[in-house]
Amino acid sequence: MKPVGRQDLAPSHHHGAMQQPLDVLVDDDGSDDAPLQFEFTVNPAVIKGAIVSGLGLFILLAPEPAVAILRPVLAIGLLFVGGADIWAIIRRRQGRKVGGLLALVSVVAGVALLLFPNETIESIFELLGLYLLVRGLIAVFRLVFRRTSSKILNVIAVGVQLSLGILMVLIPESVAQTLVGTSALFATLLGGIMLAYGLRRDNKDADIDLETVRTIAKEWISSRDVGDARRAQLSEDLYFEQPGRLSKLAAWWVMLMLSVAIATYGILQDSTAVVIGAMLIAPLMTPIVAASAAIVNGRRARLTRSMALVAGGVGVAIALAFVIGRWTPALIPLLSNSQVTSRTSPNVIDMAIALAAGAAGAFAMINPRVASGLAGVAIAVALVPPLGVVGLTLNDGDFSSALGAFILFLTNLVSILLAATVVFGLSGWTNVQRIKSNASSIAMTVGVIVAAAMIILLPLMFTAQGILTTSARQNTATSATTEWAATYSPKLVVDSVTVDGATVEAQLSGPQTLGDPAPLAQELTTDFNEPVTLELTLVPTSVTEYSEAGGTTTNLPTARPDTPTPENGQSGSPLPTATAPATPDPTAGPG
Repeated sequence: MKPVGRQDLAPSHHHGAMQQPLDVLVDDDGSDDAPLQFEFTVNPAVIKGAIVSGLGLFILLAPEPAVAILRPVLAIGLLFVGGADIWAIIRRRQGRKVGGLLALVSVVAGVALLLFPNETIESIFELLGLYLLVRGLIAVFRLVFRRTSSKILNVIAVGVQLSLGILMVLIPESVAQTLVGTSALFATLLGGIMLAYGLRRDNKDADIDLETVRTIAKEWISSRDVGDARRAQLSEDLYFEQPGRLSKLAAWWVMLMLSVAIATYGILQDSTAVVIGAMLIAPLMTPIVAASAAIVNGRRARLTRSMALVAGGVGVAIALAFVIGRWTPALIPLLSNSQVTSRTSPNVIDMAIALAAGAAGAFAMINPRVASGLAGVAIAVALVPPLGVVGLTLNDGDFSSALGAFILFLTNLVSILLAATVVFGLSGWTNVQRIKSNASSIAMTVGVIVAAAMIILLPLMFTAQGILTTSARQNTATSATTEWAATYSPKLVVDSVTVDGATVEAQLSGPQTLGDPAPLAQELTTDFNEPVTLELTLVPTSVTEYSEAGGTTTNLPTARPDTPTPENGQSGSPLPTATAPATPDPTAGPG
């Protein structure tokens, strides 16, 4: 799109561009009385970019309808490809057995996707998971009983395969959703690159393919370099080296212990403000980001020193929190302390936060214009508070909570390392030639981090799956209980509903007795897909109605039909609790 003067009003065919003039009163010299024309060039690159990015955005913004559309499209595509291969084999009357088998599998998968979409997707991922598990176990066998020169790379591959296999077998639906979301995000970014490439060219025949995209990305990375001066300044801030190495390390250790002490006391007091203050001064993120920078540069010595400093800091932080917990009484029990309970059950969202925070921290360090955002990054990703929780729960003998808090710290550590490494690599922290010369070392180190992230992802995915299941059951139970109560009386109010596995506890209040809980138990059993036990508690209340004409009327709680009425003639109180088993006892006799 470019302005064209008054003398260019006739359609131009320069470079074969497709032009659509748009008149605006602007002169060539900038005055407001001459027409200005804009050229809109539409080429294959623009069309491809718009389609790819539009599809990615559609999936990201409307996942449910997008998936509903993509499933039949994928099924039809599988049917078409498999049917075409089978037809070609029949016409030739001979063909490769492997090709025929793959074509048959494609057709069967297409039909199954059309008839049973959800079950088919889960089955496909479960089969892929089993395949990865088998490959991983075979690789383990080779590592144990055979000598190999690339043992580290094989260990990394084994860790990734086994982790992915377990996830696909146990929670295929979550893996499928993650894959769809990641693919949609990649498609959006790829489409944006293709659009930018096409719009910058005035040739209507300009096209783009994956090789061109790769070249653009390579040239973009090659052109980015922070410069030797900025690199030296950052190295001075990240690494505790000469001159003044001992004084730098001393200051780091002092700030670490002070931040741990503040965080631990804040946890004991259940004070969010105090814990945030500890996050702001905690220096533990510096050696972690320094390790990422060392990975990109291929500096093994710096990487080793940085990770050793992190390991030492972790041990000191846990020990200091343990000692503080031993000598300081807990003002609030740890089991009911929100600062503790919020850090003992990490999930995938915690990993996503840490990835974003690690990327933001690395970018803020490289770019001096956004360096002020480091404080926000320190608050976003908690490194010291989880270690304080580990020490306090170990002192309390709660090893399960200690393990959960330590997994949260490991999640933050690995995520920051991974995200910061990517940002340093893309932001010009080092040049392409150095990356190429240290490609094997960088790949091995990043592979170790990826394998560690996959292993940590296992408990996080299961925790997230449990949270989602509990949340869904909570909503279902609340809605079903409210509807069940309304069928007996509009004045019967559901105060609270709590779901604990297959047990649903509900507290209701109103001027009436409870109805038959069996229909509610049967409905929840169907929704939960397992037998459910109901525990319903009624808090009797009285309702007072007043009007000038009728005066005051008080509705007392009524008795259950099977509740005997006292001799004084007053209504009896309803039974406080009604418990309904999910299914009748098959051993019980008739009557």
